[in-house]
Parts: sequence; structure tokens; C-alpha cells
Amino acid sequence: MMKPESSDKVVCIKAALFFVILFFWVTGVVLICLGASVQMKLSDVSIVVAETSSGAPMVLTIVGMVIFFLSGFGAVAAIKENNFLIKSFTVIMVLVFATEIIVGMSAYSYRDKLHRDVLSRFMKVLNKYGKEKQITRGVDGVQQEFQCCGARNFTDWFNVSSGTFQNSVPISCCRNIVQRCGEDALGHSERLYQEGCVMKMTMWISEHFDLIGAVGVGLGFTQILGILFSCLLVKILRDKYVSM
Repeated sequence: MMKPESSDKVVCIKAALFFVILFFWVTGVVLICLGASVQMKLSDVSIVVAETSSGAPMVLTIVGMVIFFLSGFGAVAAIKENNFLIKSFTVIMVLVFATEIIVGMSAYSYRDKLHRDVLSRFMKVLNKYGKEKQITRGVDGVQQEFQCCGARNFTDWFNVSSGTFQNSVPISCCRNIVQRCGEDALGHSERLYQEGCVMKMTMWISEHFDLIGAVGVGLGFTQILGILFSCLLVKILRDKYVSM
């Protein structure tokens, strides 16, 4: 028969584990919402984003869904007090945690290279402007949405391979769109958005994704607690069945 103090320990650890799993579940929901909100924000310029980005919004959504379902699995394992399920939950938590650390370190290490790659891809997109209707509409949408012009600045348009823009830019670069406002860009640069779109998009992501850092710290701490409580629960349940 299980000792009263052992039963109390199981109840306490299960309660703590459920709290951790609840926080884990909330974190997953937050990540799903963040990913979805960014995708909605960029829906009108999705063609350009797809051409230039690494699919970060989709990654956020997928990670959120994995965490969401993993928290449900953990809750079922704790309710059933099944050693195998709890061990499986713990192993998966460890793997997810290790993956997050590796991905985070890689992203930090290659952030400059990633920025250069996005700049290079955006320049290739500019070279398709006027040739592909969807790309043209997407670039115009990006420049108006983020109030920017070109990849690094408005002079990028002078170097597109088609040679269409000689000291001129698309009218979507204009602060106030009127006929021929993009002509003589160097002489009338004050009427243009002069900052590049890559920098403006990066700034927008940074401003709106400070929450990701807070969620990431909370998620990491929660995972460590979850792994700890899961291991404790497995140990107590094992001792329980050994003593029976």
C-alpha cells in the first residue's frame, strides 16, 4: 500500500507539472497567434516575402503547434500516471529544448549572413519588376506598406538589370503618389521614401517581435521545470510500484 506521504508527493508534483504544462500550452498558443498575425500583416506582399525571407512566420506557427500538442500529450501522461508516457514526454521535451538552443545559437551566429542573403534575394526580386505581374504588384505593396524604396535605398533601382530605371524609381516609392513622381529621383529625393525595404522590414519585425524573446525565455524556463517535475514523477511512481 502506498504511504500517505508518497501520495502527497505525487499530488504536489502532478499539480506543479500541470501548472508547467498549462504555461507550456499558453506559450504554444501565443506563438501560433504571433505567426498567424505576421502572415496576415504580410498577406498583401506575400510574393515578395516568399522570395526574400526564410519563412519565419510559418516556422513560428509550426513551433507553436508542436508545443500546443506536446502540452496536451504531457497532460494525458500525467493524468494517467503512466511511466512510459511520462518518460516519452520528458524525452521529447529534452529534444525540443536542445533543438531550440541549437537553432537559437545558429540564428544568432549567422544573423549577418542572413541579412546579406536577404539583401541579395531582394535585389533579384527588383530585377523581376515589370516582367512578372505578381512580383511587380508585390514590390509595390512592400514599398507602400513599409514606406521604403529599393533593397538598401532608392538608388538600388538604378541598377536593375532591365535598365528601365535611369535616375528614376517606381511611383510606389513616392510619399505622395502622383504621375511621374518617380522621375529625376536624385534631384527630387525628398519626395521619395529613401530607406531600403530590407532594413524597414527588419525594424518592423524587431519592434513587433520583442515578445518572442520574452516568450522564448519563459518557454526555456518552463521546459526545464517540466523536465525536472516529469523526472521526479517517474521516480516516485516507480518507487510506488516497487513497494507494492
